[in-house]
Amino acid sequence: MSQEVLSGSKLPGEKAVIIYFVIAKLILCLFPFEYGFFRDELYYIALSDNLAFGYVDVPPIVPFLLAVVRSLLGTSFLSLHLLPAVSGALVVWLVSLMVKKMGGGFNALLLALTCVTLAPIYLCWESTYTYDAFDKLCWTSMLYMLVLLLKTEDKKYWIFFGIVAGLGLLTKITILFLGFGILSALAITRARKYFLSWQLWTGGVLALLIFSPYVLWQMKEGIPALEYYGNYASAKTYPSTPLEFITNQILTMNPLAFPVWFLGICYFIFHKEGKKYRVLGYAYLVVLIVCIILKVKFYLLAPFYTVLFAGGAILIEGFAEKRNIRCLRRTPAVAIFLTGLVMVPFARPVLPIESFMKYTGRSMWERIKGERHRLGRLPQHYADRFGWEEIAASIAKAYNRLSEEDKSKACVLLGNYGEAGAIWAFREKYSLPKPISGHLQYFFWGARGYSGEVVISLGIDLKSLKEHFHSVKIVGQHKCVLAIPHERYLAIYICRRPRKPLDEMWPNFKHLD
Repeated sequence: MSQEVLSGSKLPGEKAVIIYFVIAKLILCLFPFEYGFFRDELYYIALSDNLAFGYVDVPPIVPFLLAVVRSLLGTSFLSLHLLPAVSGALVVWLVSLMVKKMGGGFNALLLALTCVTLAPIYLCWESTYTYDAFDKLCWTSMLYMLVLLLKTEDKKYWIFFGIVAGLGLLTKITILFLGFGILSALAITRARKYFLSWQLWTGGVLALLIFSPYVLWQMKEGIPALEYYGNYASAKTYPSTPLEFITNQILTMNPLAFPVWFLGICYFIFHKEGKKYRVLGYAYLVVLIVCIILKVKFYLLAPFYTVLFAGGAILIEGFAEKRNIRCLRRTPAVAIFLTGLVMVPFARPVLPIESFMKYTGRSMWERIKGERHRLGRLPQHYADRFGWEEIAASIAKAYNRLSEEDKSKACVLLGNYGEAGAIWAFREKYSLPKPISGHLQYFFWGARGYSGEVVISLGIDLKSLKEHFHSVKIVGQHKCVLAIPHERYLAIYICRRPRKPLDEMWPNFKHLD
């Protein structure tokens, strides 16, 4: 099936198609880039300058990888987005291997790779430096190991599964959802026999050993992740209804791709040729139910669709061949490809912002919420790319008005990790001191020895500042109308005469959410 004739013209071989899609993924994720750094990217820049075995909200691998890239290539849009794009290309390759291992041919390969390459949520992740792109690679790698295990019944794959799981835990601990789903699916299928294999338990031990540095860091710091995730779930994550959660799965994976991944579930659970992979179908349903019950962010489940696309494409290909339905051979891939291209501007920055707003109108993306923040005209993954250097420039104006004596003891106190990340990333350009903040990992870095005699503050409310300083004066205002609403207009204060030394008042600034 690697060479087929349709309408008298030969199609490219399977290897060529895989290469095309890998290159397309790299290009789509790297070029062009119209907007600024994303909020989380600024945070990761700061984390990569302060390497540790753990952080309050993220494990260590993603900051470490960024530190390596920045040491080799510097800090730029290209350097930050290179590894997420490569991660996306590797997922494309892994899905091609899944299709071939499960017996799919050229048409299945074409359809599955089209779905994976152009899924909007994937393009969003793979064009941004956050842990989500790497998390997806880990999920897909674990699912591929499971495909190999179920196909060959070679128990050695549990060892590899455990190694990847350990690395996945050091990337984003929500991979525990996948682990729970797979173990639950094993228990309710004939694959429960694997619980008796020493390889499965060895893989589990390896995963824990790989994950242990982060666990030890958390224990040393009093397990702050528990407070963080508790606050995150109750105060930040948007509590989707079951209907909203499922609707968002359909929209963010490309609505026309819905039949493919839905049929993937059916293939794994009901089809006679797919039943050897039944664990995959049940695992998805378990994770879906858990996500809905816990009201997690809708995109936590997104990495699972890679294998569902593979299964659905195989089922569609087999159905079309068995019944000789020619329109099902290429039409689904072409339709999803065209729809995917239309949706690219919704997923990642490719258009100038004015063109984007004209192109999208009042788009469906305004109804897709992962957090409780009020949104403006732009979706959050775009709005959070604006205003950061402007914050640094505004703070620099206030800082440069200080006397040399005041500058020598002044610090910059910010309300959240985005604002602090802006100062951290642009501090050398604007000759600013290192920022301090009580938000997330910045809290654990403390007051950095500052006395608090002269504090420039942004993002902290006036009432709170007056509780800690005898003198609080407004000296300016940051403005960026394209930013997310709560970051558009921020007053800049100069605080003096602290009521206590900054180190003593520091616990009052803590907020882990």
